[in-house]
Amino acid sequence: MMLNALVHRSLCAGVLLAGMLGLPASSYAAGLSISPVVVEIDSPRRAVAVTVTNQGDQAVTFQTEAMVWQQVNGVDQFEPTDELLVVPPIVEVPPNASQIFRVTLHVPRPSPVERTYRLILEDVSEDQAPTGQASVAFKFAHNLPVMVAPSGNVSNAVRWKPCPPEASATAASALAKPTTARSPEACVRLLNAGNRRVKVQTLTLTGDNWQQALPLKNGVNVLAGAEREWRVPLQAGQTGALRGMQVNTARGETLQAEAGGF
Repeated sequence: MMLNALVHRSLCAGVLLAGMLGLPASSYAAGLSISPVVVEIDSPRRAVAVTVTNQGDQAVTFQTEAMVWQQVNGVDQFEPTDELLVVPPIVEVPPNASQIFRVTLHVPRPSPVERTYRLILEDVSEDQAPTGQASVAFKFAHNLPVMVAPSGNVSNAVRWKPCPPEASATAASALAKPTTARSPEACVRLLNAGNRRVKVQTLTLTGDNWQQALPLKNGVNVLAGAEREWRVPLQAGQTGALRGMQVNTARGETLQAEAGGF
């Protein structure tokens, strides 16, 4: 009896990590490499080439899909879109061969804010297991960020405020009762008030005569106009009102967040 088990796995985290570490995408998909792993379109009229190389011994068929990438209440949301044009939309890549996908805007209109999408390259190859033999076929959906640069000058600006009372009740309770088993923490909300994404690598909170940093493994993207919330563990004695926040980004920038305003 033949067993066909199709396992679909998103490589979003793996492909992004490969790009950040300078590793080939094939480190996360046996026999395949993808370059680039983050698609940057610096002009609405420009097309960017994404190269997929099949280093395996079987042909792989890829089907593309474009998604709008938004963040609502700190949660990534994806919706199918026809704003992004990907050519070819479906293609078979032979063994030991490469295929170029060209990515551009369907309508090249400028925007004052960076537009963000996801390009899905899904393996839709037919099963190739020998007849009568059990097999497990691993199929991958590669999820690549696509960024279209804003028109005009780039603006980097972040703002912060304490979390609303309902969200920060736990943190406030911990700060009021530092002798309990629960560690004290501060709940803060960050707004990206600029016109392009900010990838936060470290948050540093400032209080009365103290500072506390929160390193974020692999960084966290906050899209333009979006908000994100964090709970920052505090040390004994780090009490009182928060006075400020500093953001260190994956680009090596240091941004001083302005208080309030949202």
